[in-house]
Amino acid sequence: MQHERIRVVVSQGHCLLREALIDRLRREPWIEVCSVASTVEDASAQIDLYKPQVLVMNISLKCSAGLSSIRNLKRSNAGLSVIALTCDSEFENTYIEQALRSGADGYVSVEDSLNDLIQAIRTAGRGTPFLSALSKAKLKESIPNHLLLALSVRESEVFFLIGCGYVPKRVAEKMNLSIKTVESYRERIRSKMGLKSGADLQYAAINFMRSAARRGLSGADDDVVRELLSATG
Repeated sequence: MQHERIRVVVSQGHCLLREALIDRLRREPWIEVCSVASTVEDASAQIDLYKPQVLVMNISLKCSAGLSSIRNLKRSNAGLSVIALTCDSEFENTYIEQALRSGADGYVSVEDSLNDLIQAIRTAGRGTPFLSALSKAKLKESIPNHLLLALSVRESEVFFLIGCGYVPKRVAEKMNLSIKTVESYRERIRSKMGLKSGADLQYAAINFMRSAARRGLSGADDDVVRELLSATG
């Protein structure tokens, strides 16, 4: 008996990786790669056109791509399952957590195999959430940061972009928001994290990202944040 094929849209900005993913997925007779997108905007248009069951989406905290889009795409497309993946291993603990908080139905680690992605598509296509064994282990091993977890997904995105050195105007451009809205987010973040000024927020965010990169984020726990906050006075 022939099973119905799972329609998939792949959103991946890196050309070589995109081609490798498509080549592997098209070898599966039960997967129909109906479209490929290089940007979130392209993915949204292709989803409207092809109505896939699964979207495989590359996410990046550094350019704020994917996280907010996951929530928006799922809200606009009933029945769509989103599998998140990333090419950045440095911040993966946060990627996994933030992707799930944004509404992703699955996550495949950068260290997983393409076979794990195949399994994720099969599982998500049936409407069941999926996390690879490696992703589950990374979540279990990571120590949650209660200050960072207190932030909403949008606030977290702003915090990460500030940590990457973006001024409010650039944050607004990358997130397609007004500067006034970004400043409002900054104030909420500062209040939740107990920081006295915008300069303290910028210092904490930049140092958090640097510390996270040096430690692979596994050490970016409460002690690191307390250290940063105490350093800012």
